[in-house]
Amino acid sequence: MIDNIIVPDIATIITIVLVSLVISSIAFSKKVLDQGGSVLAFLICFLSGALGHLTWLLILLIFVGSSFLATRFAIVYKKALGVEESDEGTRGAANVISNGIVPALIAVIYSLGFLEPEQALVAFTTSVAAATADTMASEIGVLSPSPVLITNPMERVEPGTDGGISLEGTLASLLSAISISMLAFASFVLLVEKNHPFYLSFDVNYLYISAFFGFFGSIIDSLLGATLEKREILGNSGVNFFSISSTVLLSLIFLHFF
Repeated sequence: MIDNIIVPDIATIITIVLVSLVISSIAFSKKVLDQGGSVLAFLICFLSGALGHLTWLLILLIFVGSSFLATRFAIVYKKALGVEESDEGTRGAANVISNGIVPALIAVIYSLGFLEPEQALVAFTTSVAAATADTMASEIGVLSPSPVLITNPMERVEPGTDGGISLEGTLASLLSAISISMLAFASFVLLVEKNHPFYLSFDVNYLYISAFFGFFGSIIDSLLGATLEKREILGNSGVNFFSISSTVLLSLIFLHFF
């Protein structure tokens, strides 16, 4: 399948490199990511843009920006509760890998010819929607005064508890999954070349699939947090990776059969 690798022209590659560099540099300068996280973000952005499509960089940029805003939202209150990300929301290499490796792998797999265009669209959008939904659920949910354990809704837990959910966090997760999916598919329709396989294979139903499974990914994340992470079988990064990757697989299974 190596012969099926999609190679962009030189101008597109230069654009992708520059955009990826801008995204990772801004993320580092604004303390969204540390140095290691910024380097990995550049690689993930480059792979996604070069082997997927230039619009995929826009989607990743929206994810990075929205995650940063959610992390910094009410940061003083989060610090008082002791539930803020380390270093005032700056994220490191482990977080970048756990949230970004799946979109990059989707781009690689698509470029090798193992995914059809519609599968790549749904898989990539679902992966970013799931990452965004989980981030929003965590960052907004910790502000709730009355979170409960997802495996036992009658049990009240402290904000930031693994597997804890709240109405505020759940709504934020749902809205973010819908928003990312809408913005992603709007970019596919408006910005993708009319003769590109992504444009030709577009179906509005893909938006609904990505939005639903993106939201469902945050539910899986909470379930894994309440079980495997609570027992220290998986760390937070492992939970993020498995929730996103399993969500993508479920979306592809649904796309295939329905």
